Amino acid sequence: SGRRQKRPSTTLLPRYLGLYNIEFFPEEDGDEVPEPVTMVAMSNFFGGVHKIHKKFDLKGSTHNRRAGTKERAKKSPVYKDLDWIGEGRRLRFGTGVEMRKVRDQLADDTSFLSGCNLIDYSLLVGVHEIDKSKLDGYSYRKSEATRVVSVRSGDDAITYYGIVDILTPYGRKKRNETFFLGTVLMRDISCQPPPPPFQRA
Repeated sequence: SGRRQKRPSTTLLPRYLGLYNIEFFPEEDGDEVPEPVTMVAMSNFFGGVHKIHKKFDLKGSTHNRRAGTKERAKKSPVYKDLDWIGEGRRLRFGTGVEMRKVRDQLADDTSFLSGCNLIDYSLLVGVHEIDKSKLDGYSYRKSEATRVVSVRSGDDAITYYGIVDILTPYGRKKRNETFFLGTVLMRDISCQPPPPPFQRA
């Protein structure tokens, strides 16, 4: 696509660094060869100075949007929308200006994805729980500023966030999923057609 974002320097979209296709060759004639594997390398917006204690994958939907028992048993589970709501969590901003900047950037990014006919993306949120006994030592690098929601002295967490899973096209399979689930659940599902943008947030 030839579309460009309005504010690429502050985008919340993942930054892709490379695309690789790995092919396998038999050690001996007649050996079974696995199918080639395609991989992408991207920057990690959790790669800051603070440990991420909890992760949330948010889609703006509540249907089946709770981490299951198997997921919760993992060393680093990823929680979902109903878990976020159940814990009473919110994204906090230092000022109204900061909030509007993030809102406008989300609008730009989701509009870009909509124009590319891409869906199923999520807002991935990483939470670092602050040890208040060491609060005076908390800081963050300027390069992390677009990923940090709150570093105020009254807060109990530092939050990193960004948009992930952006490469799913809205094709026939997804259209059928929208139709059949939407018939039963109305619009409370995560699979929705891309336009109009930014209505899930």
